Parts: sequence; structure tokens; C-alpha cells
Amino acid sequence: MRRLPMMMSIILGSAFSAHADPPQITWEWYNIAETYRHYKVKGKDDLRISTRYFRMAAEKGNSTAAYKLGEAYEEGIGVPKDAVQALDWYRRAAAQGDKYAELRIGYFYQKGIVVARDAVTAADWYRKSAAKDNIWAYHMLAFMLADGEGLPKDVKLAKAYLEKSLPQTNDHWAKWKLAQLIRAENPVRAKQLLKEASAAGNIQAAEDLKQLK
Repeated sequence: MRRLPMMMSIILGSAFSAHADPPQITWEWYNIAETYRHYKVKGKDDLRISTRYFRMAAEKGNSTAAYKLGEAYEEGIGVPKDAVQALDWYRRAAAQGDKYAELRIGYFYQKGIVVARDAVTAADWYRKSAAKDNIWAYHMLAFMLADGEGLPKDVKLAKAYLEKSLPQTNDHWAKWKLAQLIRAENPVRAKQLLKEASAAGNIQAAEDLKQLK
């Protein structure tokens, strides 16, 4: 997930009022959807059925199901890929404070997926997600801070965010970036990070490692 391994206005029905707990039945539908999605041996209709149950739950105000429905549209799970629909459902989930939906919205803005590319807005969404302790949001912010993308460049904070997120993400691009940032102050650790990133298949890390020899 390098710098991340996803135009529409927010359309909110009364079922999506912030802070309202969704009906219990929506969690039953959600669990059914998860069961169908994660069958080890899937029938031809299982993913479609899964998505239908996520939709039922999402339309009744279940923000977690709304996020999953956005994910389904983004990745083409049980429905055709549709980035516009994906963003719409992510927005619905984010309106209720879903930190994973906030992360995906940030990514859409960072990469310019069905919206105008806007690094500042992307950073705002990542910060919202990070405030809820989404480790991947810290990961994304670290890269933006290191590169001065959408935020003032802040190497110290970038390093802190990478140190915070790496133990959980174990992301090889994060290891490569942190190695870049600490090379002067801690060349031994930087080299070790490059070795780990290279072993994970990071070609850039492998090239940087050769330059250290």
C-alpha cells in the first residue's frame, strides 16, 4: 500500500442521521453478507448475494455495511466496478464517522479518482481517519509529510508516523521511505530497513541497497 498495498455530493437519507445506532436487524444482514463473501468455495451467486445484504443493511443506516458496499463497488465484488458508486457509499459511511471510509475518500482525492485531484482535501480526510487511530491513515500522512504533498513538509512528524504505523502495517514502501528519512542519522538501521523492503520485493529498496555497498 504505497501512498495507497481505492464530484459526487453527499446524498444522505433519513436513515443516515449521524450518531444514530442502526437497527439490530442490519447487523444480522451484515453477518449474512460476510458469511457469503468469505465462503472458501464460492458459488457463482455468493458474492452477488453478499453485496445485496450489505446494501440492505447500508440503506437502513449501518455505516459499516455502507463501507463494505463502497468496497464492493471499488473492487468489483459481486457488482460491476463503479468508482462513482464506491465514493458515494464511502461518503455515506464517513458521514457517520467510519474511519475506513474516511481513508478511502482521502485516497480518491489524492489520486483523482472520479474527483479532481486534491492533495489538501486528501490530507484532511486522512487526518480525520488518523484521529480515530486508523494506522493506515498515519501511513498515508507520513508519505505526504515527507514529500510535502498537501501538507507542509515535516520530516520529523513523517518519521514519527512511520514509526507508529510500521509495526502494524509491515509495509515495504514504508520501510523504504523511513530508511530514506533516517539514513544520515542511523545508517545501520536504514540499511536493515532496506534489506527487509528488498526481501519483500521492493525494487527501489534493492537499488538503494546496492548504492550502500
